[in-house]
Amino acid sequence: MQARARSGATAAAPPFALPLALFALSGTGALVVETTWLRWLRELFGATAPAASATLVAFFLGQALGAAAAARFAPRARRPLAAYGALELAAATWALAVPALLGAGEAALRAGYDSLRGTPALLASARLAIALGATLPSAAAFGATLPTLAGAALAGPAALGRRGSALYGANLAGATLGTALGSFWLPERLGVAGGYGVGVAALALAGVVALLVGRSRTALAPLAASREAARSPRPPASSDAPLLALAAFSGFATFAAEILLVQALGLVLDQSVYAFGAVLCVVLAALAAGAAAAAFASRRGIAPATLLAVGGVLAAVAFASFPARFADATGGLAFLAPGRPWPGYLADALAITARTAGPALVAAGLVLPATFAAAGARGGAARVAAPTALGRLAAANTAGSLAGALAAPWALLPGLGLWPAFGALAAGYGALALAAPGATRRARVGAALALAVGAAAVLALASPAGVPPLRIGPGERLVEVQPTAAGVVAVVEREGELLIQVDNHYSLGGTGQRVHEERQGHLPLLLHPAARSVAWIGAATGISAGATLAHPIERLVLVELVPGVAHAARRRFAASNRGVYEDPRSEVVLDDGRNFLRSTAERFDVVVADLFVPWQAGAASLYTRDHFASVRARLAEGGLFCQWLPLYQLGEPEVRTILSGFLDAFPRAALFRGDFYGRFPIAALVGFAGEAPSADAVSNAALRLASAGERDRWVAHPLGPFALYVGPLGPLAPSLAGVPRHTDRWPRLEFEVARRRADGSLAREPFTGLRFAAFARAVARSEEAQPLFGALGDARRRAVAGGHALQTADALHDAGRADESGAALAAAASLLPRELLADATEDPTAVGVWPAARAGAAPALPPGG
Repeated sequence: MQARARSGATAAAPPFALPLALFALSGTGALVVETTWLRWLRELFGATAPAASATLVAFFLGQALGAAAAARFAPRARRPLAAYGALELAAATWALAVPALLGAGEAALRAGYDSLRGTPALLASARLAIALGATLPSAAAFGATLPTLAGAALAGPAALGRRGSALYGANLAGATLGTALGSFWLPERLGVAGGYGVGVAALALAGVVALLVGRSRTALAPLAASREAARSPRPPASSDAPLLALAAFSGFATFAAEILLVQALGLVLDQSVYAFGAVLCVVLAALAAGAAAAAFASRRGIAPATLLAVGGVLAAVAFASFPARFADATGGLAFLAPGRPWPGYLADALAITARTAGPALVAAGLVLPATFAAAGARGGAARVAAPTALGRLAAANTAGSLAGALAAPWALLPGLGLWPAFGALAAGYGALALAAPGATRRARVGAALALAVGAAAVLALASPAGVPPLRIGPGERLVEVQPTAAGVVAVVEREGELLIQVDNHYSLGGTGQRVHEERQGHLPLLLHPAARSVAWIGAATGISAGATLAHPIERLVLVELVPGVAHAARRRFAASNRGVYEDPRSEVVLDDGRNFLRSTAERFDVVVADLFVPWQAGAASLYTRDHFASVRARLAEGGLFCQWLPLYQLGEPEVRTILSGFLDAFPRAALFRGDFYGRFPIAALVGFAGEAPSADAVSNAALRLASAGERDRWVAHPLGPFALYVGPLGPLAPSLAGVPRHTDRWPRLEFEVARRRADGSLAREPFTGLRFAAFARAVARSEEAQPLFGALGDARRRAVAGGHALQTADALHDAGRADESGAALAAAASLLPRELLADATEDPTAVGVWPAARAGAAPALPPGG
C-alpha cells in the first residue's frame, strides 16, 4: 500500500512495508548490541544485579533523551527517512567505539578501585559513569529513531494508533530475533566480537537503505500533514499529561514485570544463558503481539479508551493470578528437569514462560499502543505532528522503563517480596482500567465490574496467598528468606543441617558437609605453608574460607557476589565458619570475584576459588583463560592459585577445556582430589607462580595443623595431603594444545555445558567414577617423569597410590562391581597408614564403600600398611 502526500506535498512517502522492515531490522541489531553490552558490563561491574541494572540505565536513559530530542526536531526534517538512516548509522558508528571506551574506563577505574571497594555505592556510581559515557550516544540515537521514522511512515497524527503501533510491534519482533541471536547463537559461533559485528551491521544496513531511499526524489520531504502540523501552534502541555503518565506507567510496569519474571523463572530454571534468553524472548514477543493486537483494534475502529480499559483489566487479573498459575504449572516450583534432546530444554523454558507470563504480557502490551491511538485522535484535532506526539510518548515510556528497571530489583523485591510485587503490578493495571482517559461512565462501570469478577475468580481459584516463596522439601524448614536483586536467598534447615540456597535450587553449602568444605580451605594453605595474605573468591557460608584462619595468615579477603548471602552467613553460620566474616583479619568485598581480581592492585600469596556452577550465566567466565591470567597477575612472588572443580557437574570435554586454559596461565600445576567420592567428587587445580614447596614442607604444615587441634586426618596427618594428591598437570599440555580455549572472546564453555546439562549428557557422562579414576591414573604416572614436590620418598608415594585406590574402590562400588571394589579397598588399606584408614573412625570420605565395608556389605578392611 502506498501512502501518498496530500495537496501541497512535494513527493510521495515510501511504501509502509519499507519502514516496517527497516525498523524490524533495527530492533534485531539493537538487541544483539544490547546483549553484548550486558556481557561487557559484567566485566566492568561483575556478574551482579548492578550490571544488569546499569545496562538498562544506559540503554533507557539514552533512549529517553533521544526520543525527547526527536519529538522536538523530527517534524522539521526535510527528508525524514534519510534522517532516520543517519541516526541508525550514528548508532552503529558509536557502537563500534563502545568496547574501546569501556576498556579505557575500566583501566582508569583500576587506579582507584581499592579505595572505593569498601563503599559499594561509590564503586557502582563510578562504574555507571563509565557505562553511560561509553553507551549513551548510541542509545540516544536508538531512542530518536521511532519519532524520526514516523515522519516518513505516518501520514499524520490520525495514523498513530494504526501505523505507529505497527512500527512499534515490528521493532519488538525484530528485537525478539536479536535477543535469540545474541543469547543462543552468535557469541558461540562467531565469538563475542563477531556477534557484535553482526548487530552493528544490521543497524548500518538499516541506516544505509533508509539513507539511500530517503535521499531519492521519491521520498524527499515530510508528508504534508506532518509538515503543516509542525508549523501549527502546539497545544498546552497539560493536554498531554494523562497520556504521558500512561505511557510512563506502561514502561514502568512492563520492565518491572520483566525483572520480576526473571526472578520467578529463576526459581525453576537453571540460570544458564539459554534460560535468561528464553525469558527475554517471550517478554519481547508477547509485547509485540500486544502491539499487533492494538494496531488491529485501531483499524477496526475500537476506541483507545476501550483498549486501555481492556488491557488494564486483563493485565490486572493475569498478574494477580500469575504466582498461583506459575506454581501450578511448575509442580509447586519444582526445578525444570533436563533430559530431553536439545533444544528440548529451551523449548520447555519458552513454553513455561509463555504459558504462565504470556497472557499478562500481551495484555500489558496493549497499553502503550493505545496511548499512540489516543494521541492520534487528540493530535488530529490539536494539529500536533505525528513525530512530536510519538516522541513525547516514547520518551515518557522509556523514562518509565528506566524507573521500573531500577525499582523492581532495589525496591519492589526487597520491600514487598516476589509474589506481592506481582500483586502491586496488578493493582496498578486495575487503577489504569478504571481511570482510562476518555472512557465513558458506562465503560468505567464495566471495567469495575470486570475487575470485581476477576478479583473474585483469583481469590477463589488462583490466590497468591498460598504460594510459598520457594519450594520446601519434606523434612526441611525455612529459617529465613530474603528476596534480593540478585535472587531469592534462603537459609534452610534440613535434618539439623543449615544450608544457604539461592533461587530455590542452587545450594551454596551447609553445616552438614563441614569437614569437606573446610578441607577446601586447608589444602591450599598446606601447599603454601608461608602464606600471609589470602583472597577467597565465592565466600558463601564462609565455612571453607574460615578454615584458612587455622593457619598463620595475617589477611583474608572474602569476595562474595550476593550481598544477601554474606548477610545470611554472618547471621546464621558464625558457629560453623569460625566467625570469619567478623574476624579482624578479614575484609569482606561485595563484588564479583573475577572483577575484583581484574581491578585490585593488591597481591596475594594464595587465591582460592570455590566451586562454581559452570552453566550459570556469568559463572562460566570464572573458568576462562583470561580470568586465570588475571589471577596469575595478582599473585605475589611464589604465590599459589587453587581452583576447585565440581566434577559431577562437568564432563570430560569441559574438564579438558578448563585444563587447557589453566595450563596456559600456570604451566606449573598439580591436580588434587578434595575427597574420595566415586559419584560426587570435587578436585582442585593448583597453579604455582613459582616453585612448588618441598614434600617435607607440606608434611610439616599438616603436623602444625594437627597441633592446632584440627581433626581432619587427610589434612592433619603428614601423609594425608599426599593421599589427596593426584599428580602434576604440566605433562598434559601437549595433548591439550588443540583444545579450543574458553575465553572472553569465545565463551564456548558457557554454551556447551549449558546444552549438555540440558539434554542430560552431563548426567549420563559426568567426569566422575571410573572416568575420573582412569584420568587420575594417567596423571599420576607423570609424577615419575616430572616430580613437582621433589623426592616424595616411599611412604608418600604409597599414600598417593593409596588415595587413588580408595577413590577407585568407591567408583567400583557405585558401578556395582563389588569384588573389584573390595580388592581396591584392600589395596588402599595396605598402602595407607593404619591411622588414615584401617583404624580410623568412619567419616563421609568415601560415602559408598566405607559404610558398606563397616557393615559387612563389602570385604572388610584388612590391616593397614
